[in-house]
Amino acid sequence: MEYRTLGCIFGTIILDLMCSFGPLFPIPEYTLAKQLLIPAGVYIAIAIVCVFLIFPQTLNHIMLDAVTTKMLGTTIKLFKLQNQVVMTPPKDTEKWHELAVQSYALRAGHTAAVTALEGQTALLQLEITRGQVGPGDLQKLFGKVKNLGLRAYGLASFSMIIDEQQQSVKNTLDDISSHSNVRSKAHLDQMEKNIDEAHSLTGLLPILAESTAELRKSSAKALDDITEWLLLVNHTRWKKKPSTAPDITQREANILAVKDALKEFREGKHFSMLDSYKDNFDPNTGELKPDSAERYRYASRDLFRCFVFTSSLIGFTIDLIELLECLIQIERENPTSRIQLPSAFTKSVVKSANEKEGGNPLAMGTDDHSSVNVNRSVEEDEQDGHDEARSETSTAVEGKEKPKKEKKVKTHAKDPDAEDPRNAFQRFGRSVHHIWQGLTGASGLFALKYGLVSVALWIPAVCHSSAYFTYTNRGLWALIMAQTGLGVFTGEQILQFVLRMSGTVFGLILGMLAWYIGSGKGSGNPYGVAAATMVLAAPCLFIRIAIPMEKSPFFLMTNVTLMFTVGYSWVDEHVYQTANQGSGAGLAGRRALLVMIGFTAAFIVMLFPHPVTARALFRRKLAKNMSDIGDLYGKVVTGIESELDHDNAETDGNNKGKIAEARRERYKGGFLKVLGRIMAMQPQLAYAGVEPGLRGPWPKKKYEALFKTQSQILSTLALLSSAYSRMDVKWCKRLATRSELMHPAFIADCLSMFSILQQALRTGEPLPPMIPIFEKLAIHRNAMKGMARHQRGRSINTNGDMIEKTGSYLDNNVTTGDRESVADGMEMVTRDAVNVLQGNMTWSSIHDEQLALFATANIALVHIAVGLNEMFRIVKNLVGEKELQGLERASERWARGELGLSDTRV
Repeated sequence: MEYRTLGCIFGTIILDLMCSFGPLFPIPEYTLAKQLLIPAGVYIAIAIVCVFLIFPQTLNHIMLDAVTTKMLGTTIKLFKLQNQVVMTPPKDTEKWHELAVQSYALRAGHTAAVTALEGQTALLQLEITRGQVGPGDLQKLFGKVKNLGLRAYGLASFSMIIDEQQQSVKNTLDDISSHSNVRSKAHLDQMEKNIDEAHSLTGLLPILAESTAELRKSSAKALDDITEWLLLVNHTRWKKKPSTAPDITQREANILAVKDALKEFREGKHFSMLDSYKDNFDPNTGELKPDSAERYRYASRDLFRCFVFTSSLIGFTIDLIELLECLIQIERENPTSRIQLPSAFTKSVVKSANEKEGGNPLAMGTDDHSSVNVNRSVEEDEQDGHDEARSETSTAVEGKEKPKKEKKVKTHAKDPDAEDPRNAFQRFGRSVHHIWQGLTGASGLFALKYGLVSVALWIPAVCHSSAYFTYTNRGLWALIMAQTGLGVFTGEQILQFVLRMSGTVFGLILGMLAWYIGSGKGSGNPYGVAAATMVLAAPCLFIRIAIPMEKSPFFLMTNVTLMFTVGYSWVDEHVYQTANQGSGAGLAGRRALLVMIGFTAAFIVMLFPHPVTARALFRRKLAKNMSDIGDLYGKVVTGIESELDHDNAETDGNNKGKIAEARRERYKGGFLKVLGRIMAMQPQLAYAGVEPGLRGPWPKKKYEALFKTQSQILSTLALLSSAYSRMDVKWCKRLATRSELMHPAFIADCLSMFSILQQALRTGEPLPPMIPIFEKLAIHRNAMKGMARHQRGRSINTNGDMIEKTGSYLDNNVTTGDRESVADGMEMVTRDAVNVLQGNMTWSSIHDEQLALFATANIALVHIAVGLNEMFRIVKNLVGEKELQGLERASERWARGELGLSDTRV
């Protein structure tokens, strides 16, 4: 991205020079560009020589270092953070929130590193390098480290879920909205009465910490050792390794230690937390005691949350073992450094040349969107939401399911004003319509403003009355500043103005300081000026290279202004020319005036015509995220439903691994696309925050909360997908056929709420009167309970694996306390889990790793609803809601009736 940006700026400057100074010559002068091309050519030549002669580095070296430090290093920090998580007291809500924030930041850092490096992997086959890790090995290593980081996201979800739950309870208790929350508050009170310390997080977390200690310790040691080995390999390509370097036997021992710890955990320690629940089961038959169902429902609430951690830890360790085995294989094949030749040079060249959605090959890891095509979605959102009916994620996910040789059929988004084009004329008209939408969008309007300000400041350079004045006072600089200082959004314009103007002032001060130190009162000493300039410019230049591109405008303007001040001061003192602006302070003042003229022109054009606000675009992108997250939710839950078409035959380990990989890959494209867009929205949040609020202050905190909630829902949805990928078919069937959370009516309600919130946020229209999602679930559950009573005694055969008397079960196990509908999300998880597991709940059957995966999936389903409910609350505060008091009164009346509470208004 940086090289493309600098290339565009350089090309624009050459065009400005040719068009501004060219017309002033009495004869055609086509060599004006050499004033810039010659210095640029010399710079490139010096840079190439320095690259080869001064500490040369290959892409393989840069990539391996980035994979080790930015990707694997972030994953290790996230993994080691779990040591604090399992040792934190459950009642320390501030500490849990802090851990959740740290986990979120580390996860975002890993995602940024992956998206920045993924587009560079194809270029590894285009160079010759020396080392133990060849181009193909590094590509394989990149994939393994990437998957390990994704597994670490699941571990981070544990602290995020607990923090989210604590915040949800707080919001429920503090909610003063018109919506009835009688059920939720009643259940909070009920849980407080029925939960005891031994079966809460207070009693379970120490057991969790102790049982996972050995597995966490061996995994952390293995991670530290491979990091040390990768850094050593990367920095000893041309020299011998030190004698103290650990040999391959240490890493082989690490693999054995991790495998042994994992085996011991999966066979025994994984179920240590179940010991405190043994009293709920009959010691002779192992069946769940009839009078313990209600107590078990509340007691297993926090157990299921702990299973999220253990199931994620197992998945993380399995991927870690794969990474360790991959590195051992690489080390055995290449015991010493050697020349590594590209094994697929021609194929990689063709692939890189034909890649349409990849990143810039020259970005060298600076492109944040190299592998995730978020630009297309940006354009869609900029066009006032046109063509949003077709979701991005559906394209990404469905594309992987199509056969490779299937002919692509062009589809069109549904248009209420026009059907699909039927002839060439209509297809041409549809194309013209899309082009016009692009021209009238934010990018098209920016191009128009760019052209207007360029022509406005170019005209004085070619008019007879003003050409000499413009030339002698270097008006070209004002034109360049106006072009480079123009922003797409109002907030971006303001922010860039502050940064660039302050950088210009600072650069002028340093430039004058360098000139007067080097030249004194004379016309300049070349050695003194060069020495002073180098000393003052070096720190700013180093910072400019070291920091990310988006944070560099201040130091970029500082360096450019410093060099211009010193350079033109020297030229004006030693070269005779018509346009002599002096040196030192006089030149600095004129340069500052030109910068102000350019930025002022950019400001005027930014306001007229039609200033583009980043706030509206940010809001529409949040709406787009809701649509795509809803699509992903629908695809994952229907994927679980589709398991009903498969038999329950047991599969071996290899087939299970292939099934899990196929399930993960089915949704990975959609997850990465939405995640990439969420990352790209961060700068726009900053732009929106600095825009002036002429109509009133912008509710930044609410938008930040909505932005964070969407990230949490996406993370929880990934947790659901991860658990589903490892679940056996019979457990998927059990979840799909018995869980209230998988009821088609409830799924449809969730999808409808995603759609309604998306439409309301995109258009700004108030929400229709709605019932919160948990209240809807309670209504569905009461309907199911009534139907079950009606069908009492009927046997339900679920795929032949278990038979139960549904009506009898509900009558015997649903007590008066259970008539209350929905607690916070976690109580609903355990109540629903008891329902799903009925008929299979024995002391021996719960010692099954699939139970932990089931618990993880169940909790993820509920927390998706929790996040959806939180989005509903935030959007309602942003856009409002149409009041319908009778609906709220009826909702509360029915809720009180279901809970057996008196209604004073009746």
